[in-house]
Amino acid sequence: MGFLFDQILDWLATAILATVDALFAVISGALLVTPNVTGLPQVQALTGRSVLVVDTVFVLAFVAAGVLTMTAGGGESSRYTIKDLLPRLIVGFVAAHFSQLWCATFIDLANAMTGALTTPGGDADGPLRAIRSHIGGGRDKVAALLFVVCVAIIAVLLAATAFSVIVRFAVVLVLTAAAPLALACHALPQTDSVARLWWRSYAGVLAVPVVQGFTLYVGHWMLTDPQHLLPVLGLPVEPGGVLNLFIVMVMLWTTVRVPALMRRYVAAGGSGRGVNMIGAAARVLVVQQVTRSVPGLGRGLKAVGR
Repeated sequence: MGFLFDQILDWLATAILATVDALFAVISGALLVTPNVTGLPQVQALTGRSVLVVDTVFVLAFVAAGVLTMTAGGGESSRYTIKDLLPRLIVGFVAAHFSQLWCATFIDLANAMTGALTTPGGDADGPLRAIRSHIGGGRDKVAALLFVVCVAIIAVLLAATAFSVIVRFAVVLVLTAAAPLALACHALPQTDSVARLWWRSYAGVLAVPVVQGFTLYVGHWMLTDPQHLLPVLGLPVEPGGVLNLFIVMVMLWTTVRVPALMRRYVAAGGSGRGVNMIGAAARVLVVQQVTRSVPGLGRGLKAVGR
C-alpha cells in the first residue's frame, strides 16, 4: 500500500512539474515587458475612428460656442463662459490628437524603469530560473506529500500570474485605443473626471510590471544569495528545501497581488488610500522591534525556521 501511495505521489509530482514548466514558458519574457501596442494595425484603426469622432464633436462644440456667443449678444456672462472653456477645448483637442505619442512614451518609460530596477533589459528569466532550480532541488529534500502540496500551490500561483499578464495586455490595448476619446474629456469640467480616470488607469496598468519585477528580483536575491540575506533577517543560513519553496510561494503570491493593489489605487482616485505602502512598512518595523525586544522570541523563530 505504501509503495502504491509513493507511486501516486511521484506521478502527481511529475504531472505538476510538467504544468509548471509549461507556465514558465508562457510567462518567460512577457511578465516584465509591456509591448508597444500603438504600432498594431487594429489599435491604429480604432484610434483613427476615435480621432474622427473627436474631430466631429469638437467642430460641433466650436460651432455651438459661436452660435451661443452671437445669440447672447456678447454679454459679460457669455464672454466669461467662452474665456473659461476655450483653454479646456484646446487642451482636450491637442491631448486627443497626440494620445498615441503619450501612450508610446509612457510604455517605453515603464519598460526602462523595469529594466533599471531589475537587470539590464528587464529579463524575467533570472527569477524564473531560480524558482525552477529550487523546485527541482526540493524534490529530493522534502517529503513527497509536502512537496506535491507546495508545488501544486506554486502551479496555481503561476497560472494566476500568467492570467494577469494576459489581462494586463488586454487592458493596455483597450486603454490605448480609447485614449483619444478619454483625453478629449478634458474639454469640459463635467467630463474632466473621465480623462483623469484614464490617466490613473494607464499609469496603474504600466506600473504593474515595474512592481512585479521589483518583487520578483527581491525574492530572486533571497533565493540565490542566502549567505548574506537570511542571517540579517534572523533566518538560518541554510534554509533547506521547505523554506525555499515557501519563499517561492510568497514571491509568486506577492506578484499575483500587485494588479489588485493597483486597481485599488485607481479606484481610490490616486489618493493613496488603496495602497498604503507607508503603513505596511511601519508594520514591518514594529514586528521587527518586537522580536528584538522580547527575550527569546528571535531564537524561537530561528528554531522554527530550522
